[in-house]
Amino acid sequence: MSNVAARQAAVTSAPANTMLMGEHAVLFGYPALVCALQQRIYVQAARRTDGLLVIESQLGHYQAPMSSPTADQRLEFVLHAIAISLPAVGGLTITIVSDFGHTLGLGSSAAVSVATIAALSLLQQSVLEPLTIMHQAIAVVRSVQGRGSGADVAASTLGGIVEYTANPISAQPVALPESAWQYAPDMCLVYCGYKAPTPAVIAQVALAAAKQPQLFADLYAQMGACVSASMVALSQHDWPQFGTHVNQYQSLMRELGVSDDAIEKILSLGAQQAPAVGQFAGKISGSGLGDCVLLLGTTGISDWAETQMALKLEPQGVRAETCLPNLHNR
Repeated sequence: MSNVAARQAAVTSAPANTMLMGEHAVLFGYPALVCALQQRIYVQAARRTDGLLVIESQLGHYQAPMSSPTADQRLEFVLHAIAISLPAVGGLTITIVSDFGHTLGLGSSAAVSVATIAALSLLQQSVLEPLTIMHQAIAVVRSVQGRGSGADVAASTLGGIVEYTANPISAQPVALPESAWQYAPDMCLVYCGYKAPTPAVIAQVALAAAKQPQLFADLYAQMGACVSASMVALSQHDWPQFGTHVNQYQSLMRELGVSDDAIEKILSLGAQQAPAVGQFAGKISGSGLGDCVLLLGTTGISDWAETQMALKLEPQGVRAETCLPNLHNR
């Protein structure tokens, strides 16, 4: 038996992520832009010899026979990741540590799926294979959610900014020189205080689209064109033009019916408080009807009680770690 095969534990991490542009339309073959964020989820996979599957996380403790795990909605992405990886072990302890909350809408489901599959992979081989991990994690997310583009998985796997299409799956990192980021506007995410489950939002949009199929088909085409134009702006390092496309996409999300009062309030406060007139832009980040709003041209808003955070790009995707971090003082 090789040393790699005999490895008793492996630790990996995957970054949080947020959608820059392309929500909803990505499900119909149009491109999306998604990015990785500096916050990370860490997963340690350790072998056991007693036939048990044990999961320790901030969401709670789980224990079941490895051969017949019981369902647990809190940990369904992790359990599906284990099932799809089929680790050849006599038992397993999965320990999950996150330096961001699962309620903030930073793609925690995708990140934990990626990190879990990666940790199980490292238990049995010496190197990570990001594209293999990405495809497996997309299968996990789609299995749990019923339908999902996988764009968030691509960002958590590859890092940086990723241009993504869902069918067929294609993920291409967007190369931006360091100089381009020096002129990038301040960015932040503002949480609405609640979020509707992505499958529920998708189902609501599908119901509306069934009544007006041509209208929605035209909206998706406009969304796709907006994303393509934003990619051109990025390639030219034209941040003001990129902001214009961000605002255009939000207008299309309104027409789609997924913007609500809280989202509009955040956008209004952002526009009123932005330090530079004409440089503010904002849109829903995610499926809508809650969750997060992406703001450009500001580091945050006042008179809003919910969580806010500066948006910092993470160039690295999934990676091996030497140990789990101690986050008590972070």
